[in-house]
Amino acid sequence: MKSKEPHSRFPALGRKTRILLGLLLALVIAVALFDWNWLRGPLINYLAEKSGREVRIADLHVSIGLTLQPTVRLRGVYVENAQWASVRQPMAVAGEVAFTFSLDSLREQRPIVSRLVLIDADVDMERRADGLRNWRLTEPEYRGPGRIRVMTLEAQRTKFRFINGDADLDITSQATPADPAVAGTREGDKLVTKLVFAGKYRGVRFEAAGFAGSVLSFRDSDFTFPLRGHLTAGKTRLDVDGTFTDIFDLGPMDAKVRVAGPTLSGMHPFLKYKPPVSRPYVLEAHFKQADKKYTFAQLHGKVGDTVIAGEATYDRNPEPPLAKVALRSESADLVDILFLAGMDYQAGGSLIKPAGVDKVGQDKPEGIAVEAGPASAEKIFSARPVRAERLHAVDAHLKLELKKLRSSAAPMLESLRLAADLVDGTLKVSAIDLGAAGGHITGSLAYDGKTGSASLDARNLRLEKLLPAMSSTAPSTGAIRAHLRVTGQGNSLAAVLAGAAGSFAVIVDNGKISNLLDAKLGLNAGKALGLRIRGDRDIALHCGAAAFNFSHGVGKSQLVMLETEQTHTDGTATINLRDQNFELLLTPQPTKPGLFTLNSSIRVQGSFRKAGYKVEDRVPLVRGGSAVTPAAVAVLFRPLLDAGQPNGQCAAVLGVQPAAPIKE
Repeated sequence: MKSKEPHSRFPALGRKTRILLGLLLALVIAVALFDWNWLRGPLINYLAEKSGREVRIADLHVSIGLTLQPTVRLRGVYVENAQWASVRQPMAVAGEVAFTFSLDSLREQRPIVSRLVLIDADVDMERRADGLRNWRLTEPEYRGPGRIRVMTLEAQRTKFRFINGDADLDITSQATPADPAVAGTREGDKLVTKLVFAGKYRGVRFEAAGFAGSVLSFRDSDFTFPLRGHLTAGKTRLDVDGTFTDIFDLGPMDAKVRVAGPTLSGMHPFLKYKPPVSRPYVLEAHFKQADKKYTFAQLHGKVGDTVIAGEATYDRNPEPPLAKVALRSESADLVDILFLAGMDYQAGGSLIKPAGVDKVGQDKPEGIAVEAGPASAEKIFSARPVRAERLHAVDAHLKLELKKLRSSAAPMLESLRLAADLVDGTLKVSAIDLGAAGGHITGSLAYDGKTGSASLDARNLRLEKLLPAMSSTAPSTGAIRAHLRVTGQGNSLAAVLAGAAGSFAVIVDNGKISNLLDAKLGLNAGKALGLRIRGDRDIALHCGAAAFNFSHGVGKSQLVMLETEQTHTDGTATINLRDQNFELLLTPQPTKPGLFTLNSSIRVQGSFRKAGYKVEDRVPLVRGGSAVTPAAVAVLFRPLLDAGQPNGQCAAVLGVQPAAPIKE
């Protein structure tokens, strides 16, 4: 029996394969044994002639590893700077520079450096605003896009300076070995390199420091490195701890971030837009970026006295980009969330001062006229134009829930829920539910850069909560209901309201009013004096009602009426949204006039900020202040007189039958 030959562990190689491997082995041996310094002189002469600068290289060596990626190693490198450079120091001085070229260079037909190593180097790189770059040696006048692609960088004891005239950036960095006891580790990754940055970006100075791995990477390298550090600009500080793929740009990353400062506007110019002024803040989140989608998970922080939480995403893949934000707070101060509407925080709780204007006539945005002096001080609606192109720059969806809302400027506010959508340049704020004065204001708003509209309904707002100051001196109660339907055109809030058209109606009934206040409104001086002596009491408030039609920003009253158990008052009014002022004329008629009752009218007029009143000769008015027909009154107020509500006094006074009950 023949013995079996043992099988070979390796398959037999074909003749062509053996020849190819032999040639490759010969090439590796030739590269290893070749004295590359024979080419050092010609290389120096070539670079010096092309660049017009002094170039020195003390040693040149080329090696090919098992990955078949050639590495060119230069020692004792000196490259003179360009004549036009802003500094006179050399462009590069290095103890050693090594370039490892990727085999992808053949496929992309351009040099791709998979790893660049700098040891004991001092590098100065400068890019002028016109595209001229000082590191281009073979084609120094070329201003086009870069041809050499660097994937990763290993810097040891290296100082690096970069100036970008186009971006107004001047940054200096230094890489040195890190003290392991100080740097520590991050999820098992060794932080072996200490990085220090300092510079100026668009006129703002900044500093940064941190610890990283031995190798840093650049966009599209598919290589991640650990980084823990912070950046400060003025009193604004950003802390990061995670993994990154680009040291200079926000490529794919996964990190915890924390940013804090005295005002959100301090993040400019590091953000592309300038955030509004805010109170001191601190925000933290788990930040991820992959495939051009940015995710802020576990978002929480504090702005002023408001603690907020939520999540957010920003996706750059669609055109325009898409942002989604959901925020919630158990208790919020209105002045701390104004930044969500692009409004600046105002000390003292002012809600109407336009963002970007610190004082009247000062710090005005470029190209925007801000009226100075007493006239502008009386106006409350912002005339700051909305840049329509910004409405098209991004699509966005916002959900906001404030379970408890407070404001020193508007103490009647209680809560807020809303959803806002910005799509195709049109902003729609829907599902508004504003808790105020014991009731709710619901509805929607819309604006597309040209046309704005509002559809709002108020239900069961309590008079005593809406006007607490008046109620404390002259107690009054009642349920307030109102509706507003208005549209206008313009590029600012003031412009939209200046051309507004629509209607507004409000009623208050089933309430009580101070007898003293009623006597004052009825111009019954004798009765008012007696009440001051005997003491005040409450009397029934049967109905208060007003309705306006607006055209070209001017609202003229269709009906103004107030009826208590002792006085009936008719009125007429004009609300001028264009000039932001109003005028109200009231003519009271007590049911039992006294000896000292004035047979006069009361005129109240002024701006929305400040008004005064005077008593003048009586102006007879028809009931309600206008010759409005009963049918017209029904149209104006029937939507506010819901069946089943325990407040039918206004319906009786106005002569309007409530709407039929809604069947389940």
